[in-house]
Amino acid sequence: MIHIPPDWALATTHIASEYVSRQFLALIFGRPNAIPPLELDFEMLKACSTLAVNINLDVARYADVLQMKEKGIKPDREDNLLARYPPDCQILLNRPAVVCDKFGIIIMWYLPGAIDVAIQNDMAAATAMMSAPLARSITSGAVNNDKWRTHETYFYPSESGNTPGCVNLSPAWFMQGHPAPQFHPHVSATLKGDGGALCQAIQRPAVLIAAALRVMHPKLYWSSFATQLALGLWVADKNIDQMGDRLREWASVFTALSIVSNRWSPLHRDPLSRPQWFDAMTTIGNYGVGRMKMPNLGIEIQYDPGCIAAGSGRIIRHGVNKVAGDRIAWVWYMRDDVQEFVDIPRADYSKYHSVVADIV
Repeated sequence: MIHIPPDWALATTHIASEYVSRQFLALIFGRPNAIPPLELDFEMLKACSTLAVNINLDVARYADVLQMKEKGIKPDREDNLLARYPPDCQILLNRPAVVCDKFGIIIMWYLPGAIDVAIQNDMAAATAMMSAPLARSITSGAVNNDKWRTHETYFYPSESGNTPGCVNLSPAWFMQGHPAPQFHPHVSATLKGDGGALCQAIQRPAVLIAAALRVMHPKLYWSSFATQLALGLWVADKNIDQMGDRLREWASVFTALSIVSNRWSPLHRDPLSRPQWFDAMTTIGNYGVGRMKMPNLGIEIQYDPGCIAAGSGRIIRHGVNKVAGDRIAWVWYMRDDVQEFVDIPRADYSKYHSVVADIV
């Protein structure tokens, strides 16, 4: 049993995750609904209750053939991969689904409409608080394939006052070019200063996504939970007060959060993602038909406001279209070097039968 300090935001996250896992079990086995915990407010309860879904199994994976720094932006390389591992069909997903390979390994969870309107409002308000860093994030000049995520080419103006841009938040991660063991984790720039207010603003969305992960990938949930607590112990030993404050206020088990406003994305992979793990992609806003393409799986999903799509950004080559209107994406993800720093074993793939067994 993991001891969670009661003054940590993760204490509420754990309560919500246990509730969601019991709700999922009730759905799968036809058992009575779980009793709502008194510690969760009404809006949090309502949001967590929408996550349990039926399953739809399909598609194959090919993670082992990917190169270490595979970015998914070289057409010839991707054509070769498609020729070697062609999808057996083309699927448009617009209803809840769990996509598994032929051995039962879960590749992706797709949960349209899983984010309650109240939580979407929290996300919009928190994004508005970051208007200044969002505006500063956009770069110009020659387009560099390694730097496309912040290049002005991929952003479009807002129709309602939103600020385009892309910022990253983390209570403890390694700065680019500063790996262990020579360096130690740092608080991301956006969470320095008045970072406590931002952590408070994102708390309910953070709890919701972490609670969803408790069902989708229990091994990853627990290893990531242990990572956050181990970081807390390390920070206390080193007397790093600012990081200690951010870790205490950070309600997510994920290492980091990217907030992306009004950007379309070319087909790509996330080379720092682990093939065994899930990144959680979520979207809100007021826009027309949104689509996320995943050509190596033969899948396209309806990427409308309130959607959660969770899978490995390394396995799944993905891209999103430009839309009419304003779209804000929040992407939650892990960093393996942070878990390694505090000596937490790497979580393995999630299998559907193991997900059910873990809850039972």
